[in-house]
Amino acid sequence: MRSDMAIVVVLAIVLTCTQGLKIDLSRLSLHRPSFHNQKRNGVCDGNPCESSKPFLCRSSAKCIGLKFVCDGTWDCEDGFDEDPAVCNAAARPSYDDLFYFVENERKWMIPKLFNGANPELVAHSLSVASDMNDLSELVGLTEQNVDLLRKAFEGAVEGDERPLLSMGMPDRSWHEVQYVLQKLMDSGFKI
Repeated sequence: MRSDMAIVVVLAIVLTCTQGLKIDLSRLSLHRPSFHNQKRNGVCDGNPCESSKPFLCRSSAKCIGLKFVCDGTWDCEDGFDEDPAVCNAAARPSYDDLFYFVENERKWMIPKLFNGANPELVAHSLSVASDMNDLSELVGLTEQNVDLLRKAFEGAVEGDERPLLSMGMPDRSWHEVQYVLQKLMDSGFKI
């Protein structure tokens, strides 16, 4: 039965290709929704808070104003409004901006700096990690990745693109890479 199905599939492909049609084989793979798509497709939707108090506490239905988030005082019963990851994300470039950045630089950045991790995980981790240790744990970095990341951040802060070029960064990427790494440092990320 399986061999009959395989013959039918091969015949369909041959006939389709000989007739000048293209086959989209990507639809044959098993698709799991990505973190990015889940975030955009309703998993994070449903905030019942009014616009004047848009921050929803994690353990209750209490809503608070944004001026009370990361102000040093627990307004949520569990302190979620003062959680370091929440405060880091509030001060950093948005997840979407970080995802776009990592995705654009993925050819050199993901293998060299982030141990082959998924760009969505990298973007999320960059938005919430307090320091290099947090980032390393969240992404699963090797000691070599951490060392190269430190050199990349130092190069960005010093305005020296040579360490990043030696890691495979294209010349055209320097200004954006420097900008994003500097923004992360300015937001309190510690190397």
